[in-house]
Amino acid sequence: MTLSSHLRTGLLTASCLLVMAVCGTALGQAVPETVFFDVPANLAVTPNPTPSTQLSAVAGYPVETDRLTLVALLYHPNALIHGPGPYPTVIILHGSGGMWQSDTIASGAKTALRRWGERLAERGFLCLMPDSFNPRGIPGNYSSRRPHHDSTIDDSVCSPNYERPKDVVAALTFLQTRTDVDFENIGLLGFSHGSQTGLNAVLDPSVNLGNYTVDYTNAEGASVKLAVPAPVRIPAALPFPRVGIFYYPGCGHFSYHGSPSSTAAGRYMPDRRMQVVMYHGTNDSLLGVSDPNASPKTGSLSPIKFTLASGAQAATLNLPNPFVQHHLFDLVNHSFDETTIEAQANWNTGLESADEKANRLARDETLKWLEFRLRRHGLTPAPDPNIPGGLLVSWTGRDQLRYRHQTSVDLVNWTQQGADIIGSGAALQQTVVLPPEKRSFHRLIFDPVPAPVNDVLYQSFFLEYADFSY
Repeated sequence: MTLSSHLRTGLLTASCLLVMAVCGTALGQAVPETVFFDVPANLAVTPNPTPSTQLSAVAGYPVETDRLTLVALLYHPNALIHGPGPYPTVIILHGSGGMWQSDTIASGAKTALRRWGERLAERGFLCLMPDSFNPRGIPGNYSSRRPHHDSTIDDSVCSPNYERPKDVVAALTFLQTRTDVDFENIGLLGFSHGSQTGLNAVLDPSVNLGNYTVDYTNAEGASVKLAVPAPVRIPAALPFPRVGIFYYPGCGHFSYHGSPSSTAAGRYMPDRRMQVVMYHGTNDSLLGVSDPNASPKTGSLSPIKFTLASGAQAATLNLPNPFVQHHLFDLVNHSFDETTIEAQANWNTGLESADEKANRLARDETLKWLEFRLRRHGLTPAPDPNIPGGLLVSWTGRDQLRYRHQTSVDLVNWTQQGADIIGSGAALQQTVVLPPEKRSFHRLIFDPVPAPVNDVLYQSFFLEYADFSY
């Protein structure tokens, strides 16, 4: 579902005499580094939670009661392939199942998370994957937690509404200390609980609901409003994420942003500096479809209402809705990202399940949006040895980005050279004949290749909001 018909295109200009470095796109091995960094002291609770026993035993982890120290994996691009950086950077936020294989730090990241760290590092992204649970004494699975008087059920120690978003601030604070980070090109990639965390970390300043509450289950089993902290704000001195890619968040947030059934302005909108892509399947209880086989589909549908509320808030500000894509996959379950991806020969056959198809399509959309929002592009104009008065203009065409190469002699009037070009990870070239002025200026306008929502193979798989009644 495309929520906005206007996609901001990236823009870069270069004169014909300017030569800029272009990174290679070959794959390189990514072995994560274990790093530690603190949640800023002004955000920490008192007293700080006690880390899990297994985290306290990790070599180098600073067990000190006056600080909340996170552990994270840092996936580096291969500098021999992608250069020394600075690199576009992605913060990966794990789901309620935790970050570690078999809930054991020594086993490394869970397979799906590890795949993302390696996949992005191979493409030249630096990836930071913090563990939000073990530093707070949670050794693993945190699913089925909610605001509750029963401490075995209550989520307050790592609430995705008001506590865990502090880890996004901590991660940005850590990244700001590094020389290999492109501070202007940082993104968030979240899964389930991590997606809700990311959404709560980037609330636009125009949204202020005053006193924040959650729906809390008291000792009598009744649902009551409980006062809780307001959203965490990312300090102005820190780099701000330019894109958020969020897999299957619940978006009800226990009424943290007001009624989950409301689509009114003022409830929620991501920061206007961002663009946000979200995915859900109709078999996912967090989407809230009562009968996935019905038409139209009804139910709580909190994620749909969440994006509509964001759009209403954006309209009051005369801004485009930061939710630019919300892909709804037919008959797909929660955690579809944890499936394998079938060999291409099996795509769209009986050997590819609906979850595997969603995983494949969401992977492609995620990669193209990260490339679009976080990638710097360099144009390299040089004399064409085969055409007198010609320039050979080169750049790296990133996978699934659509390019328009334009030229001008006055930086006012621009002419497109040739047809649109779809990048495939290789170098692209166009020849331009110099005008009589013997100078020209060049720019690339680029955007993601549209998702295959109209492809006959996928028309019934990608659903539209019109397929739902809300």
